[in-house]
Amino acid sequence: MTPWQHKEHLLEEEEEAKKMAEEWHPQLSRGRGGTLRKALSSMDSFKLAQGDIPFIIKLVENPKYDVGLFAGYVDLFTHDCVHILLGRGLLLKDEAFVIGYTMGSSQKMKRWRRNLFMFCAKYLYPKQYKFREEERFVFNMGVQAGSGCGKDLSTFKFKKHLDKHPNEIRGLMGINLQFLESCYRLEKSFFPDSVESQRLL
Repeated sequence: MTPWQHKEHLLEEEEEAKKMAEEWHPQLSRGRGGTLRKALSSMDSFKLAQGDIPFIIKLVENPKYDVGLFAGYVDLFTHDCVHILLGRGLLLKDEAFVIGYTMGSSQKMKRWRRNLFMFCAKYLYPKQYKFREEERFVFNMGVQAGSGCGKDLSTFKFKKHLDKHPNEIRGLMGINLQFLESCYRLEKSFFPDSVESQRLL
């Protein structure tokens, strides 16, 4: 394989991984079935490594860089677990809800923190990560929904529960599945042209 062919091959693999990430969507399942470990393994072929995350996002969302401005910081592993528990994919409104819910579950997301986060997400994040008005709405809905969660997701030890079904873990954490479904129905009705909103239920 020539260097040019190798470069083309890497670009094709990158594009394929991006497409798989965009299409990935864990169902908000009520029934039995796969474990959290199995759901996480479905992300293996495309999930981001910590080094792939832009620094400004690490600064705002990663516990390693916690300077007390925000609440509900989580590492990438925990963030992926929350995606699964909330039945959200990896598109922009999915990210907005997952981040909002996680921060809200800390019970420390005062208005000034929400506004500061939204400023960062709107003006400082790289283009493909920026939150617009629709994502702002979804983020705030996530914060409100997360504030009703029974546990602070940022402190929950997910590694101890990898072999449980997501619904069992939701029960341990006090995640109200019915309320989540109500949030998703509302989001779905508000954003009829959004792929991630329309696939929720």
